[in-house]
Amino acid sequence: MKRASAKNNEGRFLADLLSPEARMFLGSLREFVDREVMPARRELDQEAREGGDGLLQDLLRKLHALGLPAGVLLEEHGAPGQEPTLALAMVAEEVSRGDASLFQAVAGSVLALRPAVLSGNGELLQHFSPHFERCEDGEHIYQGCFAVNEAPATGDILNVHLLGTNLGTRAVREKGRWSLRGDKVWCLNAGRADMCCVVASESPSRGREGLVLAYCESSAEGYRFLGRRETAGLLSASFGDIRLEGVRVPLSWRAAGPGEDAEILLDNLAFSRLLAAASCVGIAQGAFEEVLDFTSERLAAGKPIRQHSVCACILADIATSIQTGRDSYVCAARAFDLAGREERASLAMLSRSSLARHHCGRAAVEATNRAMELMGSYGYVTDYHVEKYWRDARTLQLCEVVPLQLKMDIAGGYYRLDPFHANPLYENMRRS
Repeated sequence: MKRASAKNNEGRFLADLLSPEARMFLGSLREFVDREVMPARRELDQEAREGGDGLLQDLLRKLHALGLPAGVLLEEHGAPGQEPTLALAMVAEEVSRGDASLFQAVAGSVLALRPAVLSGNGELLQHFSPHFERCEDGEHIYQGCFAVNEAPATGDILNVHLLGTNLGTRAVREKGRWSLRGDKVWCLNAGRADMCCVVASESPSRGREGLVLAYCESSAEGYRFLGRRETAGLLSASFGDIRLEGVRVPLSWRAAGPGEDAEILLDNLAFSRLLAAASCVGIAQGAFEEVLDFTSERLAAGKPIRQHSVCACILADIATSIQTGRDSYVCAARAFDLAGREERASLAMLSRSSLARHHCGRAAVEATNRAMELMGSYGYVTDYHVEKYWRDARTLQLCEVVPLQLKMDIAGGYYRLDPFHANPLYENMRRS
């Protein structure tokens, strides 16, 4: 079937943002998504429900061969290198247009290895980077997991005002090594990850100074996978829980050091929200293309549905939400790329990336909702993929960080939002 929205793909982005090489790569990636990912979306979901990942692994190998790494770009001999955030965000949108859970599988590895890249930890890079660079035909794709959340996973762990003070996971020094203990929940790539970057605390009373980003391998003694979470969407992404029962790793397997780990965590949180924002736009774009095709073929009163003014106005609303979302994440990602390390870890940058994520998540849910309404009963049957886009959009909107926490982080970029702000009225009432 000819894609009704195939025209003017490059016009979605400002010309100056894309080099000729980037345009060529995005074009190749778009062709790959149309050829390999679009026909496999239903099979990916079914495979995930049955507990398999053979098709996912095959697609990840093909993405690797195309030039998209399973982690951040690493230069020869493990020297730190970084793909610009904007370029990777554009990749996130394009892959998510086909299947968002496929990009989430890649993103899990990116977020896990990135702290070691940011810190320039040579030992970690020499140990892990060769696994991410190597990918032979039929070989298992090496994957990573960034373990942040803890039960009840409602956002407090990511509260910047409490950073490091309320972590249940401990990193204890024992005989010249770290001993990691605690449970992590809703971890992306859990169950299939080969390595893990764990957010823990050496001493909660020290706050950010006591926060530790420690690396371990899933084959290590004491590392337990507790099971996968059954989600409505993003089925192939594999969210799950892990337990660390005294996992021992070298002291040098800490990303950086006191205070620096907290800065890297904030940097990684802002980075992950930009990728999630772009992925939301990709989901909405995929649903838009589906509904454009549908409304071009279905007739009402003797002409295609989309030639009726009511339908055209709804399609215009969907297009507006998609393009404003795209402009939001592109601008924020560009600002992130141009910022220095200290600025990337600031509350202002976290606010900007959170704004993009919140807006794009809301836009994706609204776009898929309107697309389903236009298609009527065809919108929620699996013969078409709009229902999958809706499930993926809603799941991505809520995963990793709840919308209310996003709004708090957005507000924190505009004024000093202090949850411990003194309240004399409350103190007087308490005393009385």
